[in-house]
Amino acid sequence: MDDESLFAAHARFKADQEVPDGWYRAGEVMDEAAWVVDLDLFVEVTMGIPAWEKVLGDVLQLAVGDTVFDLDVPDDATLEDCWVLPGMGMFEAAAGSTEAELAAAEEAGTLGEHGRCGDLHVIPIVT
Repeated sequence: MDDESLFAAHARFKADQEVPDGWYRAGEVMDEAAWVVDLDLFVEVTMGIPAWEKVLGDVLQLAVGDTVFDLDVPDDATLEDCWVLPGMGMFEAAAGSTEAELAAAEEAGTLGEHGRCGDLHVIPIVT
């Protein structure tokens, strides 16, 4: 998939329109099961059926790099669901932002005011 097709698929995804399964895998590879498209980070979580059943209605701890996220999984979640953590994807600083400003904004929880944040999309895959 070329970049133009990838970003067209991303636009359809953002508009909640139909996209092919695994389309995000054409993005930039960040890890074995993580890809970036624009600033959105897509992470596949693979588990067996017993683990899937155990996580329903519970908290899934997801490690992305050095950061661990607690993801509340609805008890009626399906394998077609894609869980979203808004603003937890990649970050692109606004032009002219200094490292000191960014560090202070991150500490204050206002980083989004100094650039663009993508979302973290978690895709469950049950084997």
